[in-house]
Amino acid sequence: MKLVILPLVLASFVAIANAQNNTAPPPAPTTPPPPAPDSSWKPVADVNDPTIQQVGQFAVRIYALSTGQVRMSFLNVVSGETQPYNGGYNYRLVITVSGGKKAQYDAFVWGILGTMSWKLLSFTPHY
Repeated sequence: MKLVILPLVLASFVAIANAQNNTAPPPAPTTPPPPAPDSSWKPVADVNDPTIQQVGQFAVRIYALSTGQVRMSFLNVVSGETQPYNGGYNYRLVITVSGGKKAQYDAFVWGILGTMSWKLLSFTPHY
């Protein structure tokens, strides 16, 4: 019985001594954060490329349908940038429209070419 109590007493003394000395255990080793995703936006080389024009048309149609602005129609893409993201591409486009409250809008679209996977993430007046 004395042998069982002795280790408990010693462990208690060590814990009390550490608490009085205010010594904390060494911090756990830190791991470096994961690398940042590729955030390199590339300018659209040709805004008249049919793919870029289709992305612009998609943005205007979805926005017009979701807001009830049925008179808004796509005219053209003025400028833009693309970025690979999540198996597809992000598109930041400046789009000219007719029938809208403003003449130009900034559209942010994500999509995978050749699929039905497309999302209009934002559509705001261009200033």
